[in-house]
Amino acid sequence: MMRRLVRRARPQTGDDAGIAMIMVMGSILVLSLLVTAAIGYSLQALPQARHDQDWNASLAAAQAGVDDYIGRLNQSDSYWQTVDCANAALKGPAAGTNTCGWTTATVVGWKQVSLSDPTVGKFHYDVDPSTIYSTGAVRVSVTGKVGTASRTIQVLVSRGGSTDFLYYTDFEDADPGNLTAYPAGAPSNNCGKAGPTSAIYYWPSGRSGCTEITFIGGDVLDGKVHFNDTPLLTNLGGNSPKFLKGYETADPGCKTGNAGNGYAGCFRGSGNPDPAGGAPVYASSLDLPDNSAAFLAYPGCQYTGDTRIKFNSDGTMTVWSYGSAGTSVGAGCGNANGPWPQTLSVPTDKVIYAKNGATAAKCAAGQVGDNIPLAADVNINTSTFYCGNGNVYLEGTVKGRVTVAAQNNVIVTGDLLIDGVAAGAATSGNSVVGLVASNSVVVYHPVNAAGNNLTAFTDRNIYASIQTLQHSFWVQSYNQGTSLGVLRVRGSIAQKWRGIVGTGSGTTGFFKDYGYDTRLTYASPPYFPQWTNAVWGSKTTGELKAAY
Repeated sequence: MMRRLVRRARPQTGDDAGIAMIMVMGSILVLSLLVTAAIGYSLQALPQARHDQDWNASLAAAQAGVDDYIGRLNQSDSYWQTVDCANAALKGPAAGTNTCGWTTATVVGWKQVSLSDPTVGKFHYDVDPSTIYSTGAVRVSVTGKVGTASRTIQVLVSRGGSTDFLYYTDFEDADPGNLTAYPAGAPSNNCGKAGPTSAIYYWPSGRSGCTEITFIGGDVLDGKVHFNDTPLLTNLGGNSPKFLKGYETADPGCKTGNAGNGYAGCFRGSGNPDPAGGAPVYASSLDLPDNSAAFLAYPGCQYTGDTRIKFNSDGTMTVWSYGSAGTSVGAGCGNANGPWPQTLSVPTDKVIYAKNGATAAKCAAGQVGDNIPLAADVNINTSTFYCGNGNVYLEGTVKGRVTVAAQNNVIVTGDLLIDGVAAGAATSGNSVVGLVASNSVVVYHPVNAAGNNLTAFTDRNIYASIQTLQHSFWVQSYNQGTSLGVLRVRGSIAQKWRGIVGTGSGTTGFFKDYGYDTRLTYASPPYFPQWTNAVWGSKTTGELKAAY
């Protein structure tokens, strides 16, 4: 009996144990499938992750190529002019004219980013210098490669120039050639009597006896501004001049200038810098070139003596150049022997240059052409405006990209606009104008012996980049007549000495309204001079479809 009870008390497990075994085996199978799937996904994702890593690294390799090329330019300023056969990164089908034996069938050459670690990647660059004169920049396309991934970026590389700024001056005192400021000539070498090499900046110890030029309340400069000298600021009507993007000066005193000390050392005078537009800061000096002789060799039109140009909005220009008779003016630039005027196509991406004639003498009324100069204009008595000198008198609406240069002066006789842009409006489109004068760029203001205006003025608009290589940008007879309104410049201004456009009281001459042409960030006018002491650097960067 007892044995029967014990037997009955034992659990009956036979059937349940079989089911449990099935469940355990099923679980193992499911887990095995999950692990297998995870491993499979990881194996599939690994190449993609590797490619993504290489994709990002190839961009860094391309940038290393940009840095490499810029470094070579800064070691040799003319590096862009020839193909360096020892540089493997230049080897390839797009190397261009070279002495290396490379052709369009040449295999692309590469340079390692790191010689000690080939996995970092390599780069190749193709260089196009064809735009160096028309835009001031070299186009460089750089391909970086890591593993099987490659990316190409294109940069414009430039040394920089005055078009980086709205406004630049070397010396902030009056031009020693300004006979209104110095009727008997500059009084001392400190003021530039013997030229710029003996002239001094204000900030070391002042400039006794020199005529100092001021910015006054009512002046507005909307763009980057650079002074090698110390700017003079003057309140007018309770207002200070406005620098809407701030400014920089090479005055060492500005190194310690700040809001707490009123930006001491960054300016002089009764005005105050407006920090709302950006506080003034210290910056190293920048030097203008004197390369006026180079314009003789640049392509375009070359006229002799006083030349009158009226630009037409259809892409043509009407030219008077009586002094060019018997000379070669260039293809498409008219018949040098006349008759004048002649209407011609604007030489886009080139230069219009006026060189000095053999002799110069006081102009007769209308001698330049188009009723210039006026008979009663006292400015004709100033030798720099004598006929026979390389002076260009211009106005109108320009359609195209052109630089007008003169061995003597460029004189703006009316509004100088660009096509598609109304006077006073922001710049746009493709038309760009450069004005370069060995001496000065001058705003035409004829007055009679009594000091009265001979023409009506209602502001003046100049859409151009202005650079004076030896003197300044100024207004004729700025201290005569009545107020001329507002002088609007949309572009950039660079001058050796500070030019005068009006008197400090604002009763004669112009108030200033200068605005930067932001298109100059990407390209300069054709053959526009660059800084002599600047370094090469990239201006713009964009990514292209991978080239290799």
